[in-house]
Amino acid sequence: MKTQNQIRLIKLGYVATLVAVLLFSLKDMSRGFEDGYTDRGNGGIFGFVHGTLILTITFFSARVLIYLYRFIDSVQVGNVFSEENTNRLKRMGWYCTAIPFLLFIFNAMDYVHSSNNNEGLIFKIAQNVDFQIWLLIFGLTLLTIAFVFKKGIELKQENDLTI
Repeated sequence: MKTQNQIRLIKLGYVATLVAVLLFSLKDMSRGFEDGYTDRGNGGIFGFVHGTLILTITFFSARVLIYLYRFIDSVQVGNVFSEENTNRLKRMGWYCTAIPFLLFIFNAMDYVHSSNNNEGLIFKIAQNVDFQIWLLIFGLTLLTIAFVFKKGIELKQENDLTI
C-alpha cells in the first residue's frame, strides 16, 4: 500500500474514532447539560471551579486533536520535518502533560465534595482518585519527539549551509 493511501486510511480511522466517541458520549453530555440547566449541579465557587476545569480540559483535548489532524495533513502533503510540525508536537506534548494533573484536581474535588469524613483526606484522595499516568507519558513522549524534530531541522539547516 502506498504511503499516501496509508495516511488517508489513518485520517479516516481518526475521524471515525472521533465520531464514535462523540456518539457514545452523547448521553453523558446531555445529562451533564441537563444537570447544569436545571440547577441540580453544584453551585457557588465549587461549581465555578468545576466548570472551569471541565472547559480547560475540553479545550486542551480539542487542541490536541486539531493539532494531530493538522500534523497528519502536513505529513500527507510531504512536509514532515518542519518548524510548524515541531511546534504542533510541542504544543500537543504540553497539553497532554497538563491534562492528567487537571483531571486529578477535577476528580479530587469531586471526591472531597462527596466525602463525608474529612479525616485523613489527603491520604484518601491519593488512594481513591486516579491519576492518568498514560497521558503524562504520552505528553512527555510527544515533547521528546518534538525535540528530536527540532534537532533534525537544525542538523538539516547546518548541512544545507555546508554544501
